Amino acid sequence: MTPKDVLQSLAGFKTEDGLQPLKLGYIQDVAVEPHADGMRVNIHVDDAWQGKPVTDSQRAGLAAFIKGQYSEVAEARVIPRSKEQAEQARKIAKPGQAPPRTPAGVKMIAVISGKGGVGKSTVSINLARALAQLGYRTGILDCDIYGFSVPDLLQLTDPVETQEGRFIPPRVQGIDVMSMKFFVGHNAPVMWRGPMLGKAIRQMMEDTVWHNPEYLVLDLPPGTGDIAMDVHQYFPRAAAILVTTPDRNAARVAERAGQMARSMDRSLLGVVENMAFMNCPECGSEWYPLGRGGADIVSQNLAIPVLAKVPWVVSGDTGVSGLVPEDNPAETAYRRLAETVAATDLVPTGPISLQQS
Repeated sequence: MTPKDVLQSLAGFKTEDGLQPLKLGYIQDVAVEPHADGMRVNIHVDDAWQGKPVTDSQRAGLAAFIKGQYSEVAEARVIPRSKEQAEQARKIAKPGQAPPRTPAGVKMIAVISGKGGVGKSTVSINLARALAQLGYRTGILDCDIYGFSVPDLLQLTDPVETQEGRFIPPRVQGIDVMSMKFFVGHNAPVMWRGPMLGKAIRQMMEDTVWHNPEYLVLDLPPGTGDIAMDVHQYFPRAAAILVTTPDRNAARVAERAGQMARSMDRSLLGVVENMAFMNCPECGSEWYPLGRGGADIVSQNLAIPVLAKVPWVVSGDTGVSGLVPEDNPAETAYRRLAETVAATDLVPTGPISLQQS
């Protein structure tokens, strides 16, 4: 399912009063994002149809039509936007824009996935901690502007502090942490595209007082849509680690994300299989609730190594935890992953320094 598929379907949509939004040029763009519970479709439309503001009824009808056309669509959102805003977004979000300045000499690792719900953020924070435990100064930037979860996984709830107009990142086990979560209200949705998306990424990177990081882990948005591609372009020197689960459907989606990253000249370090198996607490044998072989499929089809197979980590009734316990088999997997990353000859950023001791 692609944006082109959605646009082709919209050719057959009419409102209750007979308007055909696609034929009339009211559809601006379509984004399709895979998530664990199904596809999410965002449709930007003109904010005025036939000289009148687009109505909630028209938007609801359009969203219902898309959900009726595709059983895999879990959510469809129709977002009004003026033509001027649309044009500005297209100009700023186009390829070739200058990436944000980064701390000098830092090696960046983008953690990516084909869809949400595979544990990409969990892999990000545990990789960052493992690098810090190896003695490297480490930071993590939560670039998933719409689905930020890094602060929640690290149990960070306080607003970010500032100093002379710059952000002081919270530190967890020696890791600098920066996320959009620190700047929005409780559970508030973020509906940014184009210029505001770029501004948010740039401000979090450039206006943060990083503590001389040697490694910066980037938790990128999932999927292969416009949002994921835009954020990829902000960090052209970042190498990528691809996250999947053992499920074969998840592996196919992950493979597409890897192909997209490679098409954007991203170096793929390898694939991590999260929730690879579960250890029986009584007999110690391994269970495979999500099947087996997902990472191996991705590895073979993309010709990249399997970097780690991380077991489930379950903590009481809270489900999968954030930072894994240090005596858990998953912690060993992350330590080995960090050692592999540290042994890789990554390209650091340029000479412009934003860091402070």
